[in-house]
Amino acid sequence: MNKIETISKLKKEDKMTHEEAVEFYEYNTSNDLEIKLNTLIHGDALDLLSKIEDNSIDFLILDPDYQDWDKLNESGLMIEAVRVLKSTGNIVCFTKQPFDYNLRNEIDHIFRREIIWSFSNGGAWVSNRMPLVSFQKLYWLTTSKNFYIDVRTGLEYNEGTKSMKRTNKVFGGYEAEGKQFEKSDEGTWIRDHYHFNKPQCGKIPAKPEELIRILIKCFCPENGIVLDPFFGSGIVGTVCKNLNRNFIAFENDIERVELYNTNSGLF
Repeated sequence: MNKIETISKLKKEDKMTHEEAVEFYEYNTSNDLEIKLNTLIHGDALDLLSKIEDNSIDFLILDPDYQDWDKLNESGLMIEAVRVLKSTGNIVCFTKQPFDYNLRNEIDHIFRREIIWSFSNGGAWVSNRMPLVSFQKLYWLTTSKNFYIDVRTGLEYNEGTKSMKRTNKVFGGYEAEGKQFEKSDEGTWIRDHYHFNKPQCGKIPAKPEELIRILIKCFCPENGIVLDPFFGSGIVGTVCKNLNRNFIAFENDIERVELYNTNSGLF
């Protein structure tokens, strides 16, 4: 859309005055747009992503509406995500069946591992001839082998977990001595499957705070920058503040942006 069409749309759909719509358009189309840390920025995710400097982000969390993955990738989302990512950075994409297939093919060249998030509540109905969908997928991506990772999640061990010497492992005719296992003060080792129930938090779907905490602690260094272009419930901002990480976040709903930025990071 050109300037006139965009301003007209802002006035009609977002109920802006003409002056507000012009100011918003000029602000968001300027190449000098200042991307402020730890505030929610109003605008389209792809448009704003294009204004972020190359190699400046430590960790991207991509959690759009899953049915939009094909459209977003056709519009260059993953290309922009890779552009802004540091060589040591990580990307995590949230998805679920049946939207995972094309996404998995799109990111095959930078794919590192799949993490499963399962839940007992909120299973999604698909059809009368299909099982309820009770898990979602997280695709972990990196652009180099020099990626940052802290393998300790900070989660406590199960009550029955004890230090022990593992049994020997036998591979064909070769036997390897079992290693000594010791509990770490920094918590459990990161896993490829977590079970957390979906939060019950109103109209905006949210991811479990415990899951987001694991991802940010393990994939972003302290004082690093997390980019969340699809801010949604705002849980990423909350966790970043608690873990001493910075964040950049985008949101299309102007009322939610103003509410968040004027209410100390709360909706």
